[in-house]
Amino acid sequence: MSESLAKVKKTIKAKILELRKGKEEFLKREYENFQRYLHGNKSVLLYSATRQQAKRLLRRLEGKLKPNKEYPMILRRDVYRADTKLTPYWLKIPVYGVKGGINVPIKTHEPITEDMVCREAKIIRRSNEWFVYITVEKEVEERKPKSVLAIDMGIRWTAVTVNTNDLKPKFYGKELRQVKGHYFYLRRSLALKSKSQTR
Repeated sequence: MSESLAKVKKTIKAKILELRKGKEEFLKREYENFQRYLHGNKSVLLYSATRQQAKRLLRRLEGKLKPNKEYPMILRRDVYRADTKLTPYWLKIPVYGVKGGINVPIKTHEPITEDMVCREAKIIRRSNEWFVYITVEKEVEERKPKSVLAIDMGIRWTAVTVNTNDLKPKFYGKELRQVKGHYFYLRRSLALKSKSQTR
């Protein structure tokens, strides 16, 4: 029996670590020029591939661009492994006028495994700290579920479930409804009692 494979994508979050002053100035310049380009200044100096990404983003945001918003700077997929004392991962950031760009160490919230392919990286600045969101793609075995369970959270019933193996719905929350009803009765009784005492 042949197994079928599917490509799935996920985002891995990372923080850019210990930027030396020179590298931070280059990153800041490229990032701010990316923002200026999005907001109408087409004469800014940007690395050619980053300029192309800005053009694509503008097409996607047509008519929805917010005037004072900072947008993630979109890069190519240049994340690489270089086990050092600081971190196992580095990000290569293309920068206008810097041959080879700048290499910065990153700390990921989960490992980037050998079977993952990096597709895109987005750099975000938050309170003078730099973060990168890396989209990775991986082939996984497609699962064919034997059954599907649907759950509806409601007001009348806490939950109602239906399973494709047994289409008769199951209702959950009878005890909870009884408790709610009991407390409603107590609150109403107390309100009527206090009303009659104030007369």
